Amino acid sequence: MKKKSAISLISYDANRFLADSIKKYYGYVDEIVLGIDKDRITWSGNNFTIDENELWSELQKIDTEGKISIIEEDFHKSKIAIENDNYERNFLKAQCSHDWIFSFDADEMLVNPKEFFYDYCPIVENYYNKVDILMTWATPYKTVEDEAGESFCLFIANEDDTPFFGENQGVVTSKDSTYTYARWTDKSAGGTANRVRSPLVAVHWSLCRPDSELHEKINNIGHSDIVEKDPFYQIWSQVNINNYHELHNFKTSGLGEAQWPKLRAIPTNEVENYVKEHVTGAYQ
Repeated sequence: MKKKSAISLISYDANRFLADSIKKYYGYVDEIVLGIDKDRITWSGNNFTIDENELWSELQKIDTEGKISIIEEDFHKSKIAIENDNYERNFLKAQCSHDWIFSFDADEMLVNPKEFFYDYCPIVENYYNKVDILMTWATPYKTVEDEAGESFCLFIANEDDTPFFGENQGVVTSKDSTYTYARWTDKSAGGTANRVRSPLVAVHWSLCRPDSELHEKINNIGHSDIVEKDPFYQIWSQVNINNYHELHNFKTSGLGEAQWPKLRAIPTNEVENYVKEHVTGAYQ
C-alpha cells in the first residue's frame, strides 16, 4: 500500500490528550507531523502554556520507530481564527513526505483503527485523492459524579441509548488538496457530493473536559468567533447527574450542525467499550 502521513496539532490540550491519541494510530502510518505555534499563541491570538518537558517525554516514549517530527511556525498570522486553522493544517501537510494525508486532532481517540487502516484503506487507495474521506464522531458531553463519588460520562446518545453517530469530519485527503475550512478541503468545497464516509469512528473528547479547560477550548478553536452567540456553554455548565435526563433534542448551534437526541450516563471507564459495542452502526 502507499505510505501514509498523519498530521496533528500541539496546543493548550496537548498534555491531556495528544499522546493517547497518537497511540491509536502510530502503528498504522509511516510518519507523524506535529505543529506547534513558535510563540505559544492560539489561533485566536491568546497565549497558552503546556508542560513541554512532560509532553516531549511522552512523545519520545511513543516514537519507537522515529516517525514523529515537530514543526514550530507562526500559526497566528491572521486575526481570523479559522484562517490560522487552515494555514496551520496546510503548512503541516506541505511538510509531509507522502501523498496520503490523515489528519487527527489531539482530542480524537480512534476506536477501530485496525479495521479502518487494514480493511478500508486498501479499497480507497486509488481514489482517496479525489474526495474528502470522513470519519464519524462519538461524543462524550460531560463528566459528572453521583452522590457516592462515582465518575460518569454523560454521552450524547440516540433515544434507544446507542451512541449518536450524527456528526462526521474530514480525516483523509491528498497532498495536492487545500484545507479551506478546518479539515474540509477544496475537494469537497462544492458540497457533500465529494465527501465519502468511512467506517472509522473516533471518541471525540472535545466537549468533555474540566470547566476551565472547556472554556479555554471554545474560545480558541478555529470557529471561536461564534462562541459568544452559542447557547452551548451555558447549557453545559448547568447539566449534572440529577438533571441530564431532561435534555432531549437539544440544540448544538454553531458547535455542530446536528441536534443531539439525549444524554446517557456511562461509567467513565466504560466509554470506549460502549462505543466499540455499537461501532458498526456508524457506517450503516
